[in-house]
Amino acid sequence: MVSAPPSLLIVGGNSAIGAALARHFRVEGWQVQASTRRTDQVDDDHPFLDLAAPNMDLPAADVVILCAAVARIGDCETDPKTTRRINVDGTLAVAQHMAGQGAHIILLSSDKVFDGAKPLRNRNDSPCPACEYGRQKAAAEAGVMALGERGAVLRLSKVIEPGLDLLAGWQRDLSANTSITPFHDLYLAPVPVDLVANVVSQMAKERANGVYHCTGAVDHSYVDLAQILAASMDADPALIRPVSCLDANIPAAARPRYTTLEMSIEQQRWNITAPKFEPTCSSIIRLGPSS
Repeated sequence: MVSAPPSLLIVGGNSAIGAALARHFRVEGWQVQASTRRTDQVDDDHPFLDLAAPNMDLPAADVVILCAAVARIGDCETDPKTTRRINVDGTLAVAQHMAGQGAHIILLSSDKVFDGAKPLRNRNDSPCPACEYGRQKAAAEAGVMALGERGAVLRLSKVIEPGLDLLAGWQRDLSANTSITPFHDLYLAPVPVDLVANVVSQMAKERANGVYHCTGAVDHSYVDLAQILAASMDADPALIRPVSCLDANIPAAARPRYTTLEMSIEQQRWNITAPKFEPTCSSIIRLGPSS
């Protein structure tokens, strides 16, 4: 007798990460449903779910991945009440309900649960967020971890994928021989979305509980990213004109110096290591919409 494939519910199927996860798990043979809050997209594979006022008429699932959130730091700072309703209250209501139905819960979280004051944060370090988004993610983490063996958290740094709007805009400008102004004092440790899907897949297959990390190996500035793009296009490097993020009035909470997290367990358990900056960026650029 052939057993049925495992079932997966992705909360936040309209997000870039949610869509990538759906593709990855379908290829692996999972039965995938991905929620949407867009009423015109609701069908058998896309149940309606709005975390601002979550209904619990959700399909049964072996594993639930929570990747819907208000992730803009500025939005969380200016409207903490509304964003907390989504990022904490609604998220945990779904997590607790689905865990009660027997599902394993995986919450996608963020390096912003830390203050960014030092690199390679250990998963056992106490959260010390410096922004409202980080405080909300820390609260959601605590709620999922309270589920015990049914709860797991995956913290992420900046996730990038082909077609990233920032890179596409820079590419258009450089192609038109127009200067670009990346920040020299804003940092990222990018991780490709395909690697995120791989880590989540390992967690789901093993029903892993606890805290896991997926980040780039080292933080680099956005100027470094722009230089890789310009070199790939044979563009004039003089078109890169670095500016300070202070001039753009980016709040301190949105510009941590470090975003990296240690990945010792992921390397030991699944042979997954933090990707290096240049090959990660080069790969995303090569696979972009103009390739």
